[in-house]
Amino acid sequence: MSVLQRYTRSLVIAHMASTLFMVGMIWTIHYVHYPLFAHVGESTYIAFQSEHVNRIGKLLLLPWLIEGITLLGVLILAFLGNRRDLRLPAFLNGVGMAIALVISGVWSAPAHGDLADGFDAAIHDRLMTANLVRTLAWTLSGVCAVWILARVWSSEIRNSRITAES
Repeated sequence: MSVLQRYTRSLVIAHMASTLFMVGMIWTIHYVHYPLFAHVGESTYIAFQSEHVNRIGKLLLLPWLIEGITLLGVLILAFLGNRRDLRLPAFLNGVGMAIALVISGVWSAPAHGDLADGFDAAIHDRLMTANLVRTLAWTLSGVCAVWILARVWSSEIRNSRITAES
């Protein structure tokens, strides 16, 4: 196996692992955590919201950074390197990540800022709606990350068969 093949394999495994971690987290946040915001008592909500933002940021920073860096690597392989077969899944993965980033910056972070002053049902509803779109976008990214890995592995299997037959 060449150095490029090992690099490609390591890159797409790291990308898939970080992306699927983020997909699992966003579904947990959307289905479990955000709905519970409405059930936190008024007297403790501000402290709860502050702790949520602080803790979730620390938890997600590294995997989100790894996901972004590895996606850049996959996009480089697909569009500037020799892996043209990765172009469609890498592009769609990039679209999913771009949607998640825009929603995080334009809707989610400001909503958390507004909720820092206390629970507001209308703001919470907007957060839930925006987060559903973000969750679906991240799910698209997860599907694409698996697709990318499947393409890389299938080409490695194909190449090893060709080499064995030679």
